[in-house]
Amino acid sequence: MFRSVTKVHRLTCKEDFSGLRIAGGEDGVRLAFPKEWVQDTLLAEGALDSLNDEARAIVYLIAECGLRLSEACNLKRHTIVLDHEIPHIRIRPEGCVLKTAPSIRDIPLVGVALMVMRAHPVGFPRYFHKNAQASAVINKSLANNLSLPENRTLYSLRHTFKDRLTDVACLDNVSHRLMGHKLPTPRYGEPSLETKLFWLQKTAFVPPGRI
Repeated sequence: MFRSVTKVHRLTCKEDFSGLRIAGGEDGVRLAFPKEWVQDTLLAEGALDSLNDEARAIVYLIAECGLRLSEACNLKRHTIVLDHEIPHIRIRPEGCVLKTAPSIRDIPLVGVALMVMRAHPVGFPRYFHKNAQASAVINKSLANNLSLPENRTLYSLRHTFKDRLTDVACLDNVSHRLMGHKLPTPRYGEPSLETKLFWLQKTAFVPPGRI
């Protein structure tokens, strides 16, 4: 803000806040869940019964598709496409701004993600534009009811998703588009739903018997 005001008014003020950082500490690198833990513990039947239906579905969706929490919470009927040859979700700005422009993307539904979206075809009204509330509810439940690996939270599932794509040698351009990341090279075209589905099927978890 200081820099913007200075630029607009062509001021010559010294940038007093430049280089201001809190000394010490370690880099805040987020850790992934081991994929075996997700399969055997998080996706065990009944493991998430302490959560309400919508919060539980959001966890399953993030675990399978690597969405950001806000992206999952803000799905709506018209961005959940179940009557397509390849059922998928469409990540779009719904009354809010997405984190980055590449966040706009379509993601095929596989495994437990397809199960929960069929059960919630209009999204999650309880948490629409309330991702902070969803985060508090979900992370508290995970911490209290599951033996979480150290320093892991709900967001760690997104890092697990990235690791799963890496493990199957997913093409970089497809991996970046599934994650909603900016490509390190100029972007030429968009991977098809068929291509994305091919790689997601390679990474899909075995879903629990019930959701």
